[in-house]
Amino acid sequence: MTARRALAWCAAGAAAFTLYGSLVPFHFRALTLARALELFGRLLEEGVSVYSRSDLLANVMLGAPLGFFALGAVRADREPSAKRTLFAALALLPVCALFALGAEFAQQFTTTRNCALSDIAAQAVGSALGMLAWAAVGPALVRQVRALWARAEPNAAGRVLLAYLVLLLMVQTLPFDVSLSPYELYKKVRDGGVTFVPFAEFRGATDERKWELYGKLAKLAGLFFPVGLLLARANGRVARWGGAKVAVAALAVALCAESAQLFVRTRAPSSTDVLVGAFAVVVAWYAARVHSEGLAVPFAVSWFVVWCAALTPAYLPRAGAAPLDAPRAFEWVPFAAAEAGEPMHVLEDVLTKLVLFGLLGALVAARVLPPKVRRGPSGSVRAAGGISLVLGLLVSALIESAQRHTGAHTPGITDVLLGGAGAALGALAARASSARAGLIVVRRSASHS
Repeated sequence: MTARRALAWCAAGAAAFTLYGSLVPFHFRALTLARALELFGRLLEEGVSVYSRSDLLANVMLGAPLGFFALGAVRADREPSAKRTLFAALALLPVCALFALGAEFAQQFTTTRNCALSDIAAQAVGSALGMLAWAAVGPALVRQVRALWARAEPNAAGRVLLAYLVLLLMVQTLPFDVSLSPYELYKKVRDGGVTFVPFAEFRGATDERKWELYGKLAKLAGLFFPVGLLLARANGRVARWGGAKVAVAALAVALCAESAQLFVRTRAPSSTDVLVGAFAVVVAWYAARVHSEGLAVPFAVSWFVVWCAALTPAYLPRAGAAPLDAPRAFEWVPFAAAEAGEPMHVLEDVLTKLVLFGLLGALVAARVLPPKVRRGPSGSVRAAGGISLVLGLLVSALIESAQRHTGAHTPGITDVLLGGAGAALGALAARASSARAGLIVVRRSASHS
């Protein structure tokens, strides 16, 4: 598949996701086209009014992938030309804006969604930013992805690590309600918004609160775990680091991520999070070094048990908690429950679950794709991705089924799909980040022949 065709499919997927998100949970009402046009005309006359900054930011982020992929589908693998790229962007931007307008117009036929001109404007701005991002980094990004997939990138893990650190910082600073006011920072520290004593949160906490804190720390450790895995696979000077240097780097990464929360109003930085995050990085680095040639069955099973144990406080109630009198209904419409939540908090939950189940995919890849016994890379990658997808769907389905009898979470098909997608993505990321090992094997084989 050519890059332009792949990007065109991505653009179609971004458009479908935008339309789906605009209409979920699909509660429609009877409305004539004439009446819909009349209501929409009144909406346009009201102008742009911003009622929620988080909704505004969510719509900007929703429009950015469409603009990025649409321009990429037109300009990828073509002769570099700033003028032609600009003309293509100017031609595509009205199309993206019209699509946003159409998706917003369709919301009038639903009973639970509200149309807003600000949403159309925000998605159009997001598309423009996405096109600007393509012009800046798109062609280089396509080349790097090809090199990773062809296993021709000498430091694939290092590049994936940098991208993941950006994602980690993003998750740690959601919902982006940033304040740079020194006075607000002073008030946050003065009023106990920062925990300086490690594990002080557990003092005097109830059993329910302690279980909630265990789940929070388990998620945090899962978010930092990929940093250690990728650090162990990186090339160059990092490959020669010992445990002491890794520990210092892990502490620095965790401290930077936690310090960024000082400027986020709704986040509470804690020294506990710094220690847990750094510890997770060191453990992951050590595990990746010990199992550098892949996982044998006993080790794979053992790490799977550890992963399941970490997920227990994150998504299930504590032992002994009273069950519900009747099982909760299972939501079969994807993202229907998320529609009622705060967009940035929903995004954090989605990204966190993708990363946590991505670790399951990396675990499968470590078993299916060990460097010294790899045979037929394409077939092995498909096997790892397929096994990860099925296993992720199965485990997440079991978790969601158990949640029907508790009041802690909303069970639904959304989390099941996220579990499968996260596991498959984790297997692919593990394969991409092992390019250095693959090259070493190829070179050794060539020398022996």
